[in-house]
Amino acid sequence: MKKTFFIFLLSILIIPKALKAQEGIPIYHDYLSDNLYLLHPSMAGASSCAKIRLTGRMQWFDIADNPSLQTFSFNTHLGQEGANGIGIIIFNDRNGYHSQKGLQLAYAHHINMGNGAYVNKLSFGLAGTLVQNQLDETSFDPNRYDPIIAGIVQSEMYYNLDFGLSYHLKGFFFNATLKNALLANRDLYSKFEITNLRNYVVSTGVYAGNGNVHFEPSILFQYKEFSEQMITDANLKFYFDLSDDNMVYIGASYRRDWQDDYLGNIYHNITPIAGAKIKNFTIAYNYTYDLSDTPFSNSGFHQVTLGYNFNCRKQLVKMGCPEIF
Repeated sequence: MKKTFFIFLLSILIIPKALKAQEGIPIYHDYLSDNLYLLHPSMAGASSCAKIRLTGRMQWFDIADNPSLQTFSFNTHLGQEGANGIGIIIFNDRNGYHSQKGLQLAYAHHINMGNGAYVNKLSFGLAGTLVQNQLDETSFDPNRYDPIIAGIVQSEMYYNLDFGLSYHLKGFFFNATLKNALLANRDLYSKFEITNLRNYVVSTGVYAGNGNVHFEPSILFQYKEFSEQMITDANLKFYFDLSDDNMVYIGASYRRDWQDDYLGNIYHNITPIAGAKIKNFTIAYNYTYDLSDTPFSNSGFHQVTLGYNFNCRKQLVKMGCPEIF
């Protein structure tokens, strides 16, 4: 019982603070694996190809009931002109005795303003998400009476909306999304859970270079309205074109949470990333290492992304970012 209570306490006090789970799809670094649609509904159908992406994340292998995340995403353009796009995301996020499963559907409208020589595109997106949160109490000691412990799998469902905007001009890109725009009434853990889960996410960067080598510096900024928490990612990727259909890339991301945790520590990490595109297939791997003064574990965070592109329409322009080609 002591072990069970200890893990339960860590799940409540430490893990949500570090990972900010139970707010829909967690934001890690998989968006750097040609997967910006996971963050921004306005990117649904923005590419010239339909895209399927599978991601799996495991962390803290040396800790029992360690957190894990799996996502499946699909997005595609509608018609040869690509003025409209749709997408779907299914995710499963487990964190000790806590878990959340969700389904998100998205629609995007794209306004092409380029003249054929380069990308000039403005996009708007809307996504609706249905989330089921669960707390598994079945392994708790039934002989220890506690009025808030029922000994069953507690479950609560809620829905929310995301609104997004994207703009691409040649190699420049800008994305902004309001996630969880609605107030979410939930009482899975208590009657005092916060209802304001709004998270403002902005990402911007530029894709540049010559010949077969390109580079892409970018930043991502998150602001959580209720807690006033601010998180920034500083990213840099290098692309190496092997041929028209084959490419590899390497890069790194540095993340910093500007708000102290309950121990007075600043959470920050470094994430190297590597990936490849072989014709229509993609694969990527990233490893996140915690740089905080008091890391919860030394085993790190492993994430793998697998992808497949199909139903590619003719590219209308020649100059633009990788995520829209």
